[in-house]
Amino acid sequence: MTYTEATEFLFGLRRFGWRLGLETVQQLLSLLGNPHAAAPSVHVGGTNGKGSTAAMVSAILQAAGFRTGLYTSPHLLEFTERIRVNGAPIAAEDVTRLTAHLKDLCAAHFTQHPIPNPPADRLPHPTFFELTTAMAFVHFARQAVGAAVVEVGLGGRFDATNVTTPRVSVVTNVSLEHQEYLGRTLPEIAAEKAGIVKPGIPVITATCGEAYEVIRRTAHERQAPVVHIQDAYSWTVRESALTGQTLELTGPNRRYEGLQIALAGRHQAENAVTAIATAEALEQQGFRLGEAAIRRGLHQARWPGRLHTVSACPRVLLDGAHNPAGAQALAAFLAEHRSTLGRLILVFGVLRDKDWEAMLALLGPLADQTILTHPPADRGADPHELITADRYCSKVEIAIDPGEGLALARSVAKPEDTILVTGSLYTVAAALRTLDVPIG
Repeated sequence: MTYTEATEFLFGLRRFGWRLGLETVQQLLSLLGNPHAAAPSVHVGGTNGKGSTAAMVSAILQAAGFRTGLYTSPHLLEFTERIRVNGAPIAAEDVTRLTAHLKDLCAAHFTQHPIPNPPADRLPHPTFFELTTAMAFVHFARQAVGAAVVEVGLGGRFDATNVTTPRVSVVTNVSLEHQEYLGRTLPEIAAEKAGIVKPGIPVITATCGEAYEVIRRTAHERQAPVVHIQDAYSWTVRESALTGQTLELTGPNRRYEGLQIALAGRHQAENAVTAIATAEALEQQGFRLGEAAIRRGLHQARWPGRLHTVSACPRVLLDGAHNPAGAQALAAFLAEHRSTLGRLILVFGVLRDKDWEAMLALLGPLADQTILTHPPADRGADPHELITADRYCSKVEIAIDPGEGLALARSVAKPEDTILVTGSLYTVAAALRTLDVPIG
C-alpha cells in the first residue's frame, strides 16, 4: 500500500457518513490494545474555537517539556495535519503502515457494508472519523506521548473521541450547528456537547446563557467541578493587531501582565483564557507547567487558516469562519481594524448546508466588493444560487473557483487593500494551494 492508496481508502470510508455512537470505535480500540488509555489527555469540544483552544493547550504542554500529541479535524492541505506530536505532523509512511493494519483488522472483525442490522457477532465497519481517531491514539501510544490533546469531531456525546477519560474536559462555546445531528435548539445542542463531561473530571467552559446552564447542570449531576471562565477570570485586551494581541489577565491562581498571543481577534483572547484555565486545572492535578510555560506556549501557538495573513500589498487574509457565530467574530475583528484594511474585497465560498445568508448579512456590509465562489467540496454551494447575496453585498461578482476568485480580487485590489477569503475551510484551503503557502 502506498500513501496515496492509504488516503484513498480512508477518504473512501466517508461513504459510511457520520455514525453517532461509540460501540464500533470502542471495539476497534479494544482490538488495538486500548491505546487511548496510554497517556493522560485533555478533551476539547464546542462549536467554534475548539481547534484554536486545543492548539494553545498543546503548545503550553509542549513548552513545559511534555511530549504532546494533538488530534484535530478537519485538515487544511494534507491528511497528516490531523495527527501531530510536538507540532510535527504524522509521517506519510506511518499513515500508510497504520492504514494497512487497520484495514486488515476491520476486514477481520467488522461488516464491510453500511447495513442497518449487521450480524450479531459483527459491528458496522468503522467510519472515516472512527478509523482516523483510532489511528491517532495508536500513533500517540507508539510515540510515547506524555499528554494528548483531543478535539471533538462532531457534537460530543456520541463522537468517536468520547471514548477517552480525560484529565480535563473543555467546552469552548455552543451555537447552532449540525442541527440534523445534534438537535434543533441551543439547549439540545448543548446537551450533546455536554456529553463529554465525565464523572468527577474538571470542566472548563466559556459557554453563556442557556448553553452554560446545560453544561453546569450536567456537571453537577456528574459531580464534575466547573470553571466558568467569565466568572473565574477577568481579562482586558491591551493591544490588538492583525498579527496578534496582548492581554492583562487575573484569575484564581495568578495575574498575567503583558500576555502575548500570536492569534488575532478578540475571540482568540477568550480561547486563550480557556486554555489558561485548562492548564491551571492540569497543574492542580500535578502537571508541572508554570507561568513561564503558559506564556511561552500561548506566544508560540499557531492555528493556520484563522485570521491568517498570508501576503501583503495587497494583504490577503484567510479565515475559516463557516457559520454565523464564526462570521460574527470575524465581523467584529474587521470592524475593529477597518481603518487599517483599506478597501475590503470579500471572496466568499460556503457549503450549501450552512446559513450563508446570515453570514453574508454580517460580512457583506463591511466589504467594498464581494466575489462569490464555489468551494472545492461536494457540499459546496453554487454561487449562482446565492440569489439574495446582493441584498447584503455591494458589487457582487461570481468566480467559478477560489483560485479564480483570488485572481479577480487581486486584479482590482490596490497595494493598501485587503482581500478576505472566508466562508469555509475548503475555500481557505483552496486559497492556500493557489498561493502556495506552506502551513507546517
